[in-house]
Amino acid sequence: MLRVKRKTGGFSFLTTMICIVCVVVGILCITKYANIAKQKERLKAENASLVAQTEELEDKLKQIRAQEEFGKDDAYVESVARSQLDMVYPGEVIFRVQGEKYN
Repeated sequence: MLRVKRKTGGFSFLTTMICIVCVVVGILCITKYANIAKQKERLKAENASLVAQTEELEDKLKQIRAQEEFGKDDAYVESVARSQLDMVYPGEVIFRVQGEKYN
């Protein structure tokens, strides 16, 4: 009769392949996690930048709205018309004096 020798000790081919697959899957998971962590940090920095930009734009919008409200004031409009556009009311006379200024 023939005797079949069984291998004792050591790893079988199947066990070796399962270990290799586990190591490869582990490495892939670790690299994927590292990439996700880098992307998360990048997105956090981008979010902080966008929040700061949003705050700046909100401040600008408040300033513009305040200027709009100020521009609706009749006294302001009259002041700008008189100083920058040299406008006067009908019947007003403007005297301009040229020459040296007196102390």
